[in-house]
Amino acid sequence: MAKLIAWLILIFVVLLALRVIALRKSRARQQAAGATTAQAAAVPMVRCARCGVFLPRAEAQEAGGGYVCAAGGCAPHG
Repeated sequence: MAKLIAWLILIFVVLLALRVIALRKSRARQQAAGATTAQAAAVPMVRCARCGVFLPRAEAQEAGGGYVCAAGGCAPHG
C-alpha cells in the first residue's frame, strides 16, 4: 500500500511540474506578443481644433498652433 501511495505522489508531482512549465511558456509567449502589439499600437493622438475629434498626428495638419483634420475633412459642430 505504501508503494502505491508513493507512486501516486510521484505522478502528481511530475504532472504539477509539467503544468508549471507549460504555464511559464505560455505567459512568456503572451508577454512577447503583447509587447510587440503595444509598441505598434502606440500612436500619438491630437485633437482637432475645429471639431474636437482625436486623430493620429500623422493624419492631421497643423493650423494656427493646433491641429485640424487633414484636407478639411471635418465640419465645425455647433
